[in-house]
Amino acid sequence: MSGLTPREWLGLEATHNPHRWYLPVIPRLSVREIFLFGGAGLAAATTALEETTERPVVWATAQYLDFAKVGETMDLDVHVSVSGRYTTQARVIGRVGDREIITVNAALGRRELDLTETWPTPPDVRSPDACRPRGYDYDQDSLGKHLDQRFAPTTGKKLGGPTGHGPGRLCVWTKPPDGVGNSAATLAVFGDFVPMGISNVASQPVGSNSLDNTLRIIDVRPSEWYLLDIEAGGIANGFGHGQLRIWDDQGNLQAIASQSVVVRDRLKR
Repeated sequence: MSGLTPREWLGLEATHNPHRWYLPVIPRLSVREIFLFGGAGLAAATTALEETTERPVVWATAQYLDFAKVGETMDLDVHVSVSGRYTTQARVIGRVGDREIITVNAALGRRELDLTETWPTPPDVRSPDACRPRGYDYDQDSLGKHLDQRFAPTTGKKLGGPTGHGPGRLCVWTKPPDGVGNSAATLAVFGDFVPMGISNVASQPVGSNSLDNTLRIIDVRPSEWYLLDIEAGGIANGFGHGQLRIWDDQGNLQAIASQSVVVRDRLKR
């Protein structure tokens, strides 16, 4: 698919060292023009990994340690631990100055196997054209505002929850910015919306930010729209946990993500 490469979309820059990259933190990659959106950090790391190793990401997990603020630049250092015939095991450490922002561990590669199967089935939802857009209660720029996101109600029996798919579950159509094709980077961004799910299903107003993001890629295929099937697992002791599945608009399962988050009471701010 023609259009922007992941590097161009994110603004990820190479250096003279093929294992070092840097990412200027700009408003369109941020949360409310304050700090880097976690999924954008994982997207930058997966892109650096793929460019350095010349292999596609199979699995990547990010631990978010600190905030990279808008206006700062995050350095990304790729460390290849093992590179075999088909699989590479590597990690990325992202820093701003002496502050460690993100640590990513990943496996990359591709094996020849004439077998492709998936077993879950996509939820029944209305088409994107029949769904209402996601709204925002703030004016600042944010990564989410550069995505077209629409809550996707069920077409079947309503089972509770914001979109009728059951308690704790939220389905959201998501379209990347114009010119941005599918990639591990795109899926990494989409995989960081468990906090949105938790905020929409909790019984009281809460906000949250990610502690981690684990992405498992089944297959990367082009698609105009992607369906985020978010399932919040639970909240206890000030932390929440959940997972999501990323479907393309033809019903193919592209990736599975999971997250743990810090949960805050919005009414006590």
